This record gives sequence, C-alpha cells and structure tokens, in this order.
Amino acid sequence: MKKNQKFLVAGIIIVVAIIYLVFMGVKESGVYFMTVAELKADHSRLAGEGVRISGTVIDGSIEDDVRNLNLNFNIKDEDGPDSSFVRVTYKDVKPDSFKPDVQVILEGKYDAANNLFKATTLLVKCPSRYEGEVPPPDYKPGSKVDAVEGIKNAD
Repeated sequence: MKKNQKFLVAGIIIVVAIIYLVFMGVKESGVYFMTVAELKADHSRLAGEGVRISGTVIDGSIEDDVRNLNLNFNIKDEDGPDSSFVRVTYKDVKPDSFKPDVQVILEGKYDAANNLFKATTLLVKCPSRYEGEVPPPDYKPGSKVDAVEGIKNAD
C-alpha cells in the first residue's frame, strides 16, 4: 500500500468514527418533553426512554430525607386535578427554591407499573418576579415618579 492510500484509509476511519460519536451523543441526549397527562397516556411508547416532564409539586406530598439525599413528591399538570399525579423520586441535593405548588422540570425515566418517575435532574422554574408592576391608578404616561412625593406630571 502506498503512503497516500494509508493516509486516505486513516482519514476515512477517523471521519466515520467522528460521525458515529456525534450520532450516539445526539441520540443519548435527545429526550421527549411532556406534561404529566401526556406521560401517563403515552407510557408504553416510552419504556426505557429518557423523558423530560413538567408539572406542579402537589402540596403535602413532599418527603425529604436530607441525610440520605432522597426526595419524594407528587407532581400534576399545572391546571390538572391532584388525583392525576405522578410520584417522583430524586436522589440528590434539593434545590433551594423547591417547595409546594412550584413548577418543576424533571429528566429521567418513567416506571408506569408503579406510576413512579425516577428523576436524574430536577429544575425549578423561576417565579415571574421580573414582570412589570401595575402602575398606580393616578399614573399618566409622561409622568415622573418621585420617590418621596409620588407621581408628578411632566410639564
């Protein structure tokens, strides 16, 4: 085999290896994003697949074992009934903003037989604290706000 042919074969092998690694990485990181109702309805198609779900933590369902880093709770769709829930188990440090009635996004696998979602990632949605406040009733566009005296009309 000539030197040029060896480089060509080596180059082809490297390109094929890179394509394979990229394909496998994309396949492993690709997950379905669903609501609780969609997860429960489509569970047979998702057996063994990674899933990302969104839901609201049900008040009174949180069991936090800080010593063993076990967190168990129920989630439901934001506007769904409490009776249509999924039990979640998460084994890691609980986020500081985790509390009842907060929106969460979970990644993991669903065990339909036990209605149990084994989460590997737990993200808490930020509250909408950055939305603008409603202006006072006496506010007029073009007015200036004085921290001490309140609203003054711009003249």
